[in-house]
Amino acid sequence: MPKTAYRRWLCAFLFSFVAAASANPQDVSSLPAAATEFVQLIQSRAGSPSAVAITFQNLSSLSPERQEALQNAIFNGFRNANVKVVKPEQAVADVHITLSEDWQGYVWVASIQQGSSSQTVIKKLPRQQQTQAAHAATLTIRKISVWQQDAPILDFYQDNQNLVVLETSQLALYSADSGQWRQRQTLGIPHQNPWPRDMRGRLEVRGGEINVFLPGTRCSGKLSPPSLDCRASDDPWPIGEGLVAFFSPRRNFFNGLLAGSNAGASVAPFFSAATWQNGDQRVWLFTGTDGHTRLFQHDLASPAATFSGWGSTLAPVHSVCGSGWQLLTSSPADTTRPDSVQAVEVSGREALPVSAPVDLSGTVEALWTAGNYGQVVNGVLHSQPGKYEAFTLTVICNQ
Repeated sequence: MPKTAYRRWLCAFLFSFVAAASANPQDVSSLPAAATEFVQLIQSRAGSPSAVAITFQNLSSLSPERQEALQNAIFNGFRNANVKVVKPEQAVADVHITLSEDWQGYVWVASIQQGSSSQTVIKKLPRQQQTQAAHAATLTIRKISVWQQDAPILDFYQDNQNLVVLETSQLALYSADSGQWRQRQTLGIPHQNPWPRDMRGRLEVRGGEINVFLPGTRCSGKLSPPSLDCRASDDPWPIGEGLVAFFSPRRNFFNGLLAGSNAGASVAPFFSAATWQNGDQRVWLFTGTDGHTRLFQHDLASPAATFSGWGSTLAPVHSVCGSGWQLLTSSPADTTRPDSVQAVEVSGREALPVSAPVDLSGTVEALWTAGNYGQVVNGVLHSQPGKYEAFTLTVICNQ
């Protein structure tokens, strides 16, 4: 899946020296207090320059008020260390600070430029409320491999007797035979225009009826006897729970225009989305192409909250764990390590992790809830050696 601009930027520095410090929430009472420690780390790494120019980039969910307070605390930290904060042309060192976050909490990254040399400092600050939540309603995610092959897999469907694998040029049908999947037929997928480079697709099989959604193409057919008819189409794709959206035919994301029960509404362009009913409240989540995940409640007029540090792929499950609804979401894209998947619950305007991350052996290409929003999610993985794997993730409540 696409990598956020922050992750691409950060990976370039990971091969240089990194000074990392983690703060315990019991030891740090506030973000501004932690800012003083961050300044000390910067000073230590930079060799205590007498004058610095400071710029900020906020990729976290900090409110504008908290961001301003944190920036002021960082400015005061430098001044208390007898370091002048000046314009770039007067500075001995330029310090660019990125405020981000991941599942554990806040991540602050300082890039220090002094002449031709550069240094990087990373400080992590866990969020106390998330640490507490992880010990409350905890669940476990179990991964089961379904099928592996060399050709790209876009989506798949399975039941006790059938496995249907959606590829870029065909639909492959398999039957169960003595505990193994045996291919019985392939159905070609003709299309008028070239596929986009980062190909995506959606497969639905219900009551023996097949529906395939591809960029600029729609196919329909049957499992038995196997048939598939394809045509050029800009029909919206089903995402789940009545959520339907238009897919960009030449790109790999949804353009933000919604259809179905939300026809006429629009949101920022996104990679994946989820919606569910929580009591009398409708909830939506969209993983934006700008790296921010937006939470909507009641309506789609404006986000109730915005999260950073999420991956681009998620899927909801309706379980008997915790509040009854969880999200399985991938980790932010990172070229230096494989993906992971973690369960999250939305409480009010917060998204709290309720499981440990499950490390995977590659990049998560797709996550779709299986069946009628039970405890299973279908996923597609692109592993490092170039293999593609169809797998399932099952949510299990911990006693």
